Amino acid sequence: MLSYEFMRLAFVVGILLGIALPLVGSTAVFKRLSSSGDALAHSSLAGVAIGLTAGMNPLLVSVIACIVSFLIIEFVRKKFPKFSELGVTVVLSASVGLAGVLSGFARTGNFESYLFGSILLVDSMEVVLAAVLCGLVLLFYILFHNQIFALIYQESEAKVQGIKTNLLSLVHSLLLSIVIAISAKTIGALVVSSLIAIPVAASLQAKLSYKWTLILSVILSVVSVLAGITISYYADWKPGASIALFGVALFFLLLLYRIVSEAFVRAKKPNK
Repeated sequence: MLSYEFMRLAFVVGILLGIALPLVGSTAVFKRLSSSGDALAHSSLAGVAIGLTAGMNPLLVSVIACIVSFLIIEFVRKKFPKFSELGVTVVLSASVGLAGVLSGFARTGNFESYLFGSILLVDSMEVVLAAVLCGLVLLFYILFHNQIFALIYQESEAKVQGIKTNLLSLVHSLLLSIVIAISAKTIGALVVSSLIAIPVAASLQAKLSYKWTLILSVILSVVSVLAGITISYYADWKPGASIALFGVALFFLLLLYRIVSEAFVRAKKPNK
């Protein structure tokens, strides 16, 4: 399997994106906006459709579409704090509508490659792009770990402490949008949201600290990518779909482990 260069490139890109996606996705998950990843993934599809129809670079338009969509979600969240999910619904609906209409004017093969991704067809330039992006995400979360934690759990107090929450949210939205747009090309827009939310949801079952939850989510994400690509090679499945299914399987295994372990602990407690 690894004797083929395209498989080696696929594993490298998969690992890099497997690190970046749960990190940027964790902030959305902890802010109870995990569905925003799905909305942005569909926004990337709308951007691709616009780019292909207008004869522009679909990847660039996809990035712009994701950034605009996330800003809309954030705007609605701040204007309607009790109904923060409304922004996600609006963006998702608009993106699906645009992608559906404009896909009829785009070349079918090019557009469909973004649905389930083409990680086995990546080139060296995409590897470099994924490496740079992964490095930026890691640097951001390492340098601003405490500020991001404060932003997630006590945004009002973070502002009082002098943390530039608006700038921090803007940088995060840019990184999230770019990572999703790039991942839509490789892993697939329909499954990229699985690597944003599922590894984080699975790691939450371990009930660890914020820092170790992030680390575990990255580990689970990378394992899902490696296993998914391997399964797709031998079973002749779509890589993106295999990655998503393996990630969901890990989530249910950890959920089952938590339920059984908690039941065991309760059973050992003496009855009063």
